[in-house]
Amino acid sequence: MLIKIKHIWNHVRLYLSFLLFAFYLVIGYLLLFSDTWSHILSKGREIIGSALLLYGALRFYIAYRRYKNKHKRIRVQSFKKKKKLIKEREKAKVE
Repeated sequence: MLIKIKHIWNHVRLYLSFLLFAFYLVIGYLLLFSDTWSHILSKGREIIGSALLLYGALRFYIAYRRYKNKHKRIRVQSFKKKKKLIKEREKAKVE
């Protein structure tokens, strides 16, 4: 049960990171390619928009790598647990 909970939280964290990535993309796109906030930021919109796009992409890449790493560890733990249960069952059958 503990492994399943970790697995669910791992997915939730990935989806939340994807939502933040989408948020940064939208804000960066609005700053770069539209005149939505031109009256607030007249100079430096391109730099800030580019920085938001790059930061969002970097943040999602790091979150995805963390997700894959934890996913592998969860699978290994699950496999070890199953292997241990199989050994215990075989030992119980022999006795």
